Amino acid sequence: MTVDPASRHRPNSGPAGLAERYLHDHWKFYAFQGALMILVGLLALLAPWAATLASTLFFGWLLVFGGILGTVSAFRARGAPGFWSNLVLAVLAVLLGLVIIYDPFAGSVTLTWMMALYFLMSGIINIVIAQAVRASTGRFWLLLVSGVINIALAIFLVMGLPGTAVWAIGLFLGVSFISSGAALLFAALGSRNGPTGRTI
Repeated sequence: MTVDPASRHRPNSGPAGLAERYLHDHWKFYAFQGALMILVGLLALLAPWAATLASTLFFGWLLVFGGILGTVSAFRARGAPGFWSNLVLAVLAVLLGLVIIYDPFAGSVTLTWMMALYFLMSGIINIVIAQAVRASTGRFWLLLVSGVINIALAIFLVMGLPGTAVWAIGLFLGVSFISSGAALLFAALGSRNGPTGRTI
């Protein structure tokens, strides 16, 4: 019995296949977003020891801009799996940034807890996305590693309180943006040619 060669490669169906198609169709936008996140992360690493007022204002604006970018990205892929979790994370980043800008001196320990929550949510979402696009690109493991790094940063940030509230926020924010941006950039570049077919 002969088998039609075209039937050997079928696109993935379900949420994973939908995520693959979105990543492929919008890979330029996601590659740009990843590169921008890397740049923001590098800028954050340049000033981890800045004075409390300057650093909190600086990173507050970073969160606002990053959250706005994340909101735009979420609505561009609003039909893809994980839309609500991505949107909640982006809105949380904007709100956290606005709180820091409004009163940068209030509650550095509370700010550290909120930043740890941001890292934790970012890590969980990256791991979920990695599972969704693993059939789309061989570089899905970068998103997985990024998620693990963000979760580890959240744990270390909380375990080191109150000392970590002075210096670690800027440093960890830079590491998080760089790891997440690199993972997103390489995942987008790896999906340029479309989802990989599955042999049956």
